[in-house]
Amino acid sequence: MRIGLGLPPTGHHFEVYQQVARQAEERGFESLWFGEAWGTETSTLVTAFLATTQRIHVGTGIISLYLRPPTLTAMQAASMDLVAPGRARLGIGVSTRNINTFHGIAWDRPVARTREYVDIVRRVLAGERVTRTDGFYRPQGFRLSLRLSGAMPIYLAAVNPRMLQLVGEIADGVLLAWLPARQIPHSLAEIAKGAERAGRSLSDIDIGCYVHTLVKQDREQALRQLRHVLVGYCQANTYIQGFRRFGYSDILDEVHARWQAGDRKGAEESIPDSMVEELFVFGPPEDCRAQLGHFIDAGVEHPIVASPPTSQITGEDMHMLVETFGQ
Repeated sequence: MRIGLGLPPTGHHFEVYQQVARQAEERGFESLWFGEAWGTETSTLVTAFLATTQRIHVGTGIISLYLRPPTLTAMQAASMDLVAPGRARLGIGVSTRNINTFHGIAWDRPVARTREYVDIVRRVLAGERVTRTDGFYRPQGFRLSLRLSGAMPIYLAAVNPRMLQLVGEIADGVLLAWLPARQIPHSLAEIAKGAERAGRSLSDIDIGCYVHTLVKQDREQALRQLRHVLVGYCQANTYIQGFRRFGYSDILDEVHARWQAGDRKGAEESIPDSMVEELFVFGPPEDCRAQLGHFIDAGVEHPIVASPPTSQITGEDMHMLVETFGQ
């Protein structure tokens, strides 16, 4: 089984991450992915782990495209390839309006911006000299001073229909996230629509999916931890749209009412067990393996078991992920 590992950008000591990465490589994981928010920066960590591993693919999961121009992303990708030829994977996405607000950056036209961004990145990585006089980005005669070892696969993060269709049109892979297994076939259908428009098929796209996973014997403790994570994502525009489409509208209304009243604890308690059970994999190792199977059966080709993005996650939690899903 192909399987990836997602590590949280929560600032653990580098030696902890390094031990987990090496363990994942030894246990047969295909890929390792790092995200970013307001802590560690993804391309820096990806480059570090490419330098300290031998076989495993390492990807940005994801680079937020609003935070850097496409020419810089291409430079970062080329640098990753220089360190470990052929092993880097470039995951790109729009993240959320909340993250842009933290950084003081406007949020606008995510689908159109992503299309243009990927086009520029691909052209730069292919060695073209790129000039644009219109659009969101206007590089003037930009050309990389080095060549890649080969074409670097580009994955797009996608939740909502228009972005899923864009994946089908222009991406090598998708990074789904924050959706229940029952929603996977609907997401794949949207990707297939875009692929058909571009003269491609679904089989041309690697179907990756972040599945946030907590291996823990104590069910109630796991539920508390995961509600604490999920309540924050219930405030993010990208995921709010998806959660409503997945049938969680009444839950969101209650969560938002309590959150806006300043009742964080009440907002967390408004999230029922059923929503946590659908959006996360958690419990003892054997239960986690069975739950992940639902995502694979629904059409995920490249599941990425990911530590939930919270400072409560420990090095032991990450090691347990590897032990549970290693081959």
